[in-house]
Amino acid sequence: MAFLPSSPLRNVTATSFPSGAVSFGPFHLFPSERRLERDGVQVKIGSRALDILIALVGRAGESVSKRELVAQVWRDLVVEDSSLRVNIANLRRALGDGIGGARYIANIPGQGYSFVATLTPSEQSTASKGISAGTSAPAYVLPMRLERMVGRDRQVNTLVQLLEQYRLISIVGPGGMGKTTTVVAVAHTVLPVFDGQVCFFDLAVLASPELLASTMAATLGVMMSSADAQHELSAWLRDKRILLVLDNCEHLIDAVASLVERLLDAAPMIAIIATSREALRAEGEHVYRLSPLASPPDGKLSA
Repeated sequence: MAFLPSSPLRNVTATSFPSGAVSFGPFHLFPSERRLERDGVQVKIGSRALDILIALVGRAGESVSKRELVAQVWRDLVVEDSSLRVNIANLRRALGDGIGGARYIANIPGQGYSFVATLTPSEQSTASKGISAGTSAPAYVLPMRLERMVGRDRQVNTLVQLLEQYRLISIVGPGGMGKTTTVVAVAHTVLPVFDGQVCFFDLAVLASPELLASTMAATLGVMMSSADAQHELSAWLRDKRILLVLDNCEHLIDAVASLVERLLDAAPMIAIIATSREALRAEGEHVYRLSPLASPPDGKLSA
């Protein structure tokens, strides 16, 4: 892939720095820790958008085709072009691209996208913060909690208490019952318990059970050294204290059940909470059936 003729970054890439950590404008990117900071404060950014940023920074100054980005960020998944455009837009919004003259990501017509800002080695490495490489705590993807959640406070409190007793909980109920809203609220509530180590996986986008382990590994930032994604994921989680949230499991029920049993056996400190239209029927599973919202008493509603 040819470099852009007008780019000042012809010989600079993120991988050219020993630590891999780079700075641009007010931002500091830590690819190995999957963290983006602005003036020392972590930027809330989706996992896919972060993957796109890491991919573009890794080839700064080059034009990276849409096909290459999709292949690197979504791996074996089949996605629409709109998914890439939406995540690029979210990434630009998070960076403030175009505001006050700041320019980070350029759209190269007919070619793809390019990271065009000047990169420098980041001085804010993990070591400089006094955090050892073995104890650093990257922030994983977790949807924003709804500011107003109607009628589920009691269920959320119950599920938080159940997580103290069970390592595997399934929230089961028909479609549209509010399972995702409830589990996201639970995840945010227990963030301090897990020291911020809570990762959300929306399995609705997975069409094949064979992609389950590799997609989870990619989201967690697991460096794969073999083709056995289940083994790599299990080994990586072995000494981790983390909550895995698996949303929309019903179409992958057998694969999810098999994988969570393996992960729970291999990693004694993790916990898993899943949502599904039916129970996983996995060993050690506690099924929590989400009931419909209660109707107000007669006479309590008015136009």
